[in-house]
This record gives sequence, structure tokens and C-alpha cells, in this order.
Amino acid sequence: MTDFCKRLVTATVVAGVAFGVVGLAAGQAASTGTAAQTSGGGRLVEKGPGYSIVVASPGAGSQGDTKVTDAPLETLHEPIVCQGNRVLNIDNRNIRFDGNAVTAEDGCELRISNSRISASGVAIRARNASVHIENSEIEGHKASIDASRGAQIYAETSTFRGAARRLGQAVIHDLGNNNWL
Repeated sequence: MTDFCKRLVTATVVAGVAFGVVGLAAGQAASTGTAAQTSGGGRLVEKGPGYSIVVASPGAGSQGDTKVTDAPLETLHEPIVCQGNRVLNIDNRNIRFDGNAVTAEDGCELRISNSRISASGVAIRARNASVHIENSEIEGHKASIDASRGAQIYAETSTFRGAARRLGQAVIHDLGNNNWL
């Protein structure tokens, strides 16, 4: 290979690398400008190679789309039962039940947060109990909630799939940002 060919190859490689770096810098500068609107309805805050940070605008996302947990799915064959003067906390769980899911009765205080509960029967059954549900997805094929005998249900920022039934003096308090599907 002649000396001229070696210099030509070296110059071509250097020019290619230089144009690649300039193109990469230009692409990054264009993507890191001021916040822009995205097609998903959110506001783009920052973007770079391999990542983007988007702030969701209020009301963005589909109905019933609640981000609650990334816990692994558990399948239980018997319901969780809380009876008497007890407090039961279910937090960051993803549980599927073959039949009824959770029963709270006779003074029990049940707190469900950041969880997904799915049942082929009734998801939450409350009898003379207090149930607090926050940032969770509750699904029951027969009913999502079945409350009676003075039960108090408090729901906030959650999604319910299935009927919400109450009898007698039972009350379901919708504290806001719930989806009743």
C-alpha cells in the first residue's frame, strides 16, 4: 500500500469519527432542550441515550390504569380472614384467589395499600369492620366489595372491578381518585 493510500484511509477514518461525534452531540443537544409535550399526554422533562423522563399530566393514562405494585404474583386457595379486635395490613402484594379473597369482621381493622387483589368470588367482604383501601386494584368476579352489618369502607386512589355491594348500615366512603369499573 502506498504512502498516499495510507494517508487517505487515515483521513477518512478520522473524518468519519469526527462527523459521528458531531452528530451524536447535535442529537443530544436537540433532545435535552426545554420540556416538550409527548404524544402520551405527559411533559418530557429530560431525554438522553437510553432514557427519557416524562411527567404525566393530570388525567393522563387510561381509566382503571393504576400503578400499584411490582410484587410477584401469589396464588392462594383459601381466603385471608381477620376477625375480632385486630389490625391486618396488606401492603405491596399481588395476590390471586381461587374463591373469595379477604374477609374482615367483628371489629377487625383492615388496611390494604399498594396491592393488587383478584378473586374468582368476592374480593373484599366486610361485616362490622373497618376497611381502608389505598392505591390498590381490587377485582372480584362476583363483587369487588360486599359490605354489611355496619361495615365502613374507605377507598382512595384505587381501581375496583366488579360490583360494590352494601347492605343496611354499611357505608362505602369514596375519598377520591377511584375508578369503579
